[in-house]
Amino acid sequence: MSNGPWSTVIWDAQSGTRLEEVEASAGSYQRGSVTEQTHSFALSALGLNRAEAHDLFGKDRPRDRVLSQCWNGVPVYHGLILDSDYHRDTGILDVVHNDLRELAAARWMYGIGGYYPALRFNWSGLSWRGMAARVARIIFTDPISGAWPLPVTIPAEEAGSEALDIWGWQFRSGEALLKEIEEMPGGPDLDFHPRITGNTFGWDFRIGTPFLSGPTFEFALQADESALTEVTVKTLGREKITGVFGIGEGSERDMVVGGAAASVSAGLARDTKLTVKSAHLGVVNQRSQAYLDSRLTTYQQWSFNLKTNAVDEGGINPADLRLGSIIRVESRGDLWIPDEWTQHRVLGFSGSLDDPHTIKLTVETI
Repeated sequence: MSNGPWSTVIWDAQSGTRLEEVEASAGSYQRGSVTEQTHSFALSALGLNRAEAHDLFGKDRPRDRVLSQCWNGVPVYHGLILDSDYHRDTGILDVVHNDLRELAAARWMYGIGGYYPALRFNWSGLSWRGMAARVARIIFTDPISGAWPLPVTIPAEEAGSEALDIWGWQFRSGEALLKEIEEMPGGPDLDFHPRITGNTFGWDFRIGTPFLSGPTFEFALQADESALTEVTVKTLGREKITGVFGIGEGSERDMVVGGAAASVSAGLARDTKLTVKSAHLGVVNQRSQAYLDSRLTTYQQWSFNLKTNAVDEGGINPADLRLGSIIRVESRGDLWIPDEWTQHRVLGFSGSLDDPHTIKLTVETI
């Protein structure tokens, strides 16, 4: 079967060398999430003997091969090949692959030379962006051994006022550290974006400030041929509250308790409690007020898909889409959605060769 502008390429994980373009009978990819995906191949149609098929799909060398989903030759997704299922009756090989961060979950800061519990990385003078770059450099590109570095381009470390203290005995993997950095106050969103330079594949490590950015796309819901499909607007009201009991440190009668409350005009009273690790009433009250302010009203959660038709036909070029791209949506005359522009940040996207002209988006409304 022909997949139109979509193609599937297998390449060597360490050198980035392109090995073969292979036609898949089915397949899926997902960006922005470490989730296993599968491509299926009819082996008889590939023209490979057994040894060549074993080598190409990394039968005995998991993660040494990478599967790329490309749009007009530009990679949209790279996945490390992990497993395979061969179906003798049909001659179909199902190849399982996953995001690069799957590998980071099984790499530690001291590499593969042994266990060093007293090894310490005590870093300061960097921003969280700088910390992310340093962790990624060690985990993906340092020449720790011949079986370690990958073709990942990492930006220069950024100076700042943050600190990070890591001991070998803590057994914190590269992925655990990257997630910890992302979850820090003001921590950056991170992305390993697929790239091709000439005929060599690899990844660009993108670090948000704190959000990732990308091209902005605009669409009108009221257009006769809108690129947006399956638009759903969910209004979330169950998290709305009108008051917060802030519970600080201490116990029983000596416990520090503060809080915040909305006026009666905010609606039917419904309170909650918030635990704050502080013995200072002012801090407890401040945190409680911020928590209340973010939950005083409902908020909307949009979901929609995008067509991948030609751009001049109102669609989108998947090779231009980035995690962090902004989708601006105009609505006019709808029975539910207000007449206005809304903005949605792309957190992830996925697709399937079963429906190659549709990209499923994961977005947050700004």
